Amino acid sequence: MSATKPAAERIVWVDTGRGIAILLVALFHSANWLLGAGFDIPYWREINDALSSMRMPLFFVLSGLFAPKWLLKPWRDLWTVKVRLYLWVFLLWEVVGSIVFLLGQTMKGEGFGLRQAVLGLIVSPVLPRFELWFIWALSIFFVVAKLSRRVDPRLQLVIAGAVSLVALSGFETANVGWSGSLKYYFFFLAGIYLRGWIIRIGTVDNRLLIGAAMALWVAVTATVALLGLRDVFGLYFLNCLVGVVGGIAFSRTLRGARWFGAIGRITLPIYLAHTPIVILISFVLSLPIVFPAVAAIAPILPPILAVTAVVLALALNRFASRSALRYAYEPPPFVTEFDQRLFRSIRPARSTEEPT
Repeated sequence: MSATKPAAERIVWVDTGRGIAILLVALFHSANWLLGAGFDIPYWREINDALSSMRMPLFFVLSGLFAPKWLLKPWRDLWTVKVRLYLWVFLLWEVVGSIVFLLGQTMKGEGFGLRQAVLGLIVSPVLPRFELWFIWALSIFFVVAKLSRRVDPRLQLVIAGAVSLVALSGFETANVGWSGSLKYYFFFLAGIYLRGWIIRIGTVDNRLLIGAAMALWVAVTATVALLGLRDVFGLYFLNCLVGVVGGIAFSRTLRGARWFGAIGRITLPIYLAHTPIVILISFVLSLPIVFPAVAAIAPILPPILAVTAVVLALALNRFASRSALRYAYEPPPFVTEFDQRLFRSIRPARSTEEPT
């Protein structure tokens, strides 16, 4: 359960798993906004509810899998490489999300809540909104994990697991970011401190065991969904644990599909841009001149829209990389230069923060 000596090489099934997770996230948002656009696809809500036991737990476990080295590096390195990046893109894309969300509200007939959008944007560093809560939570997770790195990992996992168990049993806070953090910090920690076990599970090459893991997730998920057991205390937490194992098994099975691995290596640009793209396309599809023609294929729209949004998000990132628009995905020079001046002004008492 040590966080030391992480391997540096890429692991193919991990990239594949991240690709699966980001596609499930895009599918979730696509179905939700198509429902908001008036398409008659309520069954997609149930499908996404079932997939949720794999979607975010797997994403956070894989995010934690290569985090151990950051617990051992100086705070300056963690800030400049991870936390600063997450905070910058979170704040910038909150602005983008707020603007596009107004269009989404209009599409759903909820009015143009400009005042609420501005107020929400102001308090978003404390009350994150939209799908960006994941980025917000991830920055906090890195900081909390580093602060607590000297605490017995077993104690950390037990406490975080107990909180997750309660949160995943129907407990909700006033904010999606707060609720998500309580639900999924355990899975991020598991990626850090159970890394060796997880990597070993991912190396299993027995088709029978891989098939059994996938079948177990399907069976547990179907039972929870069909019998309405999600709020039974502790049961959905168990479903999520099985979902991680099932997700690893699916990742092993699909590791030869290069596209999953390719998008799994660049999930941040997809995560940032896909929801605004989904909302914009949903708005166009909801227009009276388009809606009747598209409604005929409504049952298959969510996966089509999800893949389209992922492809367009990647294209947007590629286009932005050639101009100043790249700062939509990375801190601009004035931010990094400010950091450098700030750190130079700080005179640490010791040359390193790690004990000798």
